[in-house]
Amino acid sequence: MAQNNLAEAFPASKPVKRRIPDLKEETLHKAKTVVIPKSLPFSKFEKILITFCGIILTGLMIFVISGKIALSSAEHNLSSSQAQVTKITSDNSNLKQEVNQLSSRTRLNKIAKQFGLSLTTQNIRNVNK
Repeated sequence: MAQNNLAEAFPASKPVKRRIPDLKEETLHKAKTVVIPKSLPFSKFEKILITFCGIILTGLMIFVISGKIALSSAEHNLSSSQAQVTKITSDNSNLKQEVNQLSSRTRLNKIAKQFGLSLTTQNIRNVNK
């Protein structure tokens, strides 16, 4: 309630009239119409720069793709070589086992008996390399 009385306590002041100076025709500037094009044309330098960057980018993409193809090919060759090495190692171990079986002392004695040969220990010499 006190606030309502406060608004009535102050008398309304008269509006202040301000004088607008006379403006001459020379001081006024007319607004210029600016035409904004929908798209700016590219300059010759910008066209050359975009073309050059496009060529570089295309070259890099081709380089990366060819590198990945070469890497894939190398991995395939490596895996086939490892498979071949594993097969040859297995064949070698099988052949060594067969050589050991064929040159065993019991087999040699058995073959010697079949052909009527005998073993004399006096004629045996051990040779070391």
